[in-house]
Amino acid sequence: MDITTLIPAYKPKYIRELLGCLRHQTYPSKRILISDDSPNGEFRQALMSEAHQGLRQRLNIEVIEGPRQGAYANVKHLIRQWNGSSELVHLLFDDDVIYPEFYQRHLVTHASAELSCSISRRWTANETGLPLVVGLPVPPQVAQHPNRLLMLDSDVVFMTTVAKCENWFGEFSNAVLRASSCELLLKPELGGVSYAGIWDLGFFVNASLRGPIGFIQDHLGFFRVGGSGNSADRNGPFMKGAFLGYTALAMGAHRLGRLSREQLLACYRVIGPSLQLDYAEQADMQEFLRILPALAREEAGAEERFIQAWTEFQTTHRF
Repeated sequence: MDITTLIPAYKPKYIRELLGCLRHQTYPSKRILISDDSPNGEFRQALMSEAHQGLRQRLNIEVIEGPRQGAYANVKHLIRQWNGSSELVHLLFDDDVIYPEFYQRHLVTHASAELSCSISRRWTANETGLPLVVGLPVPPQVAQHPNRLLMLDSDVVFMTTVAKCENWFGEFSNAVLRASSCELLLKPELGGVSYAGIWDLGFFVNASLRGPIGFIQDHLGFFRVGGSGNSADRNGPFMKGAFLGYTALAMGAHRLGRLSREQLLACYRVIGPSLQLDYAEQADMQEFLRILPALAREEAGAEERFIQAWTEFQTTHRF
């Protein structure tokens, strides 16, 4: 099986680490397709500079222009350009790092079963790449399992993530996707409800409906926190969208019969106070601060009000 690496590029700051981790893979990707979404092509300029010539050697790199319409628009742009040309796909963001055996381990995992995707654990690291914590809080029944590779069906995926309003899987950078699942990236919705804002978890739970997820217990990379990433801006639209995306994901899961009424209401009761705690003074969140309690009370029309407000939020912030 061949792996294509898709890089939605924006920040040239970490190019050396990015090229280095790709160059030292024990099983290299067949093709590295980079979509440069930087404002004035700074990423391409830095990438093709003489300073990085040695790191580019032996890497099959192709650079295309990004759409410059937001981060996820760049992801969709890459998926369309890739167009099913390999059996496996890896979305690697420009500030994340994978370790040398990442592709080899994921390839072995996909060879073992017909999976929708594979996910490996990763460290959470600071700006310099120094691991700060083990990573995301993996459920005890998974973390304490004696097997290093687990096959997770959709029931396990939904009950340990959506039902608890938690993402213990991570992001696209620590996952390898089967080609047949990638069409889900172009229309991020579940049960007719858009989960934009929480694209990674939304994809994982959606993909689990098509086939099991292979979960690799070993840490094969790291996710960088701080700096200029979207996660660093607590009051930015992407972090707000993540909160609202959990609401949308729970709503869609209930429509598909994957969450019970009681589980859905429990999600609303978790998300509502969290919004109040973090965004009580934010003007663009006032309508959602009114809607979430209404959803928890099962008020007539509350779901329609949420979908309308959520659609307007996505349009405003170009999700």
